[in-house]
Formats: sequence, C-alpha cells, structure tokens
Amino acid sequence: MTKKRALIISFEGIEGTGKSTQCRRLIRYLKKKGLRVAIMREPGSSHMGEEIRHILLHGKGKLTPFSETMLFLAARGQLCAEKIRPNLEKKDVIILDRYIDATLAYQGYGIGVDRRLIKQLNMSAVGDLVPDVTLLLDVAPKIGLARSGRNDRFEKRTFLFFEKVRRGYLELAKAEPKRIKIIPADTTIETMQERIRGIVEQAYERGRKNR
Repeated sequence: MTKKRALIISFEGIEGTGKSTQCRRLIRYLKKKGLRVAIMREPGSSHMGEEIRHILLHGKGKLTPFSETMLFLAARGQLCAEKIRPNLEKKDVIILDRYIDATLAYQGYGIGVDRRLIKQLNMSAVGDLVPDVTLLLDVAPKIGLARSGRNDRFEKRTFLFFEKVRRGYLELAKAEPKRIKIIPADTTIETMQERIRGIVEQAYERGRKNR
C-alpha cells in the first residue's frame, strides 16, 4: 500500500501581495478541519537557512547574481533535508512561503541568471519534493511595494526589477497551469482566501483519491 504523503503547497508572489496573511488564514482554516499542518518559509526554517536569510536580506556588501542564487539554493537544500522530508508522513499539509519558483522569478527573470541552470540546481536541491499546487498571488509592483513595510536588500530594488519578476512568475504559471494557480491580489483578503481554500481543498481531495 502506498504510504500517505503530505500535500505540498507553495505560496509565491512579489512583495506586498499578502502571502504571509493568506498563509496564516489558510493554516487556521485547515487546522479547524482537523488537518495536521506545517508552515515553512524560504529562505529559512532550518538553522542554516535562517543564517543564510540574514545574509541575503540584511548582510553588508554586494552579492553577485550567481552568489545570491547559490545561497537561496543552499538554504532550499537544507530546508528539504531537515524540515520538509521528515514531515512528509507526519503532516497532512506542508505550506511553503516561497519555494522553487521564487529563484526562477527573482534571480532568473529578475537579474538574469541562466534559468536552465536554476532549474537543474532546483531539482538537485529538492528532488521529488515539488509542490502539488502553487498559489501565485499576483499584483502590480506599484501596488505591492506601496503595501510592503519591509526595508531589506530586495525592497530597495527598482520597479523595473519587480516588473521582470512579476512577468517571470506569470510566464511560469502559463507554462505550468495545472500546478500554478494565479490569485489576483488586488482584491479583498476574504475574496483571496475563499479562492485559495477552494483550490487547496480540491488538491487535497485529489491527493486522497490517488493514494
């Protein structure tokens, strides 16, 4: 008999889309339904991942595009080994606040690192731990950055950079429509959450039937 495996859900989007808010609301909803849920963030959630996160967001000095990319991938590899894989059979749902698509969008489309290389390294880092469903919260950079209250290395980048990142996310969604679902983030929190719950419930039921 096939062992039960947690549904893996990733949230993606530029700054100011409300990812963290929607993650928290979804977790509360799923827990009320009796599901065991784990939430992890990228980069972070592992000890080494949190140290890498500090370097990437607040470290002094300038990182080359390649170095920045490799740090994200190193944190991702640690996250998969230390947190995601050990929870596959312990939890019903694993929620990831950013994951494989973020590096393609930010470092690939945003700053021009070879996307084929990123895809290859992504697969080396995660193996078979690909999301069952990815929720892309989409909003224009002008709106998103106005909402965001952060002040880190990424927030200081130009509107053109975030336009490239958004365009990258949308191209990824077009290439993988079955996995990546676009959620307009220029509407109410409640409307977004309602759509997110519907997508997640369908994915969870499909997963149960296929086991």
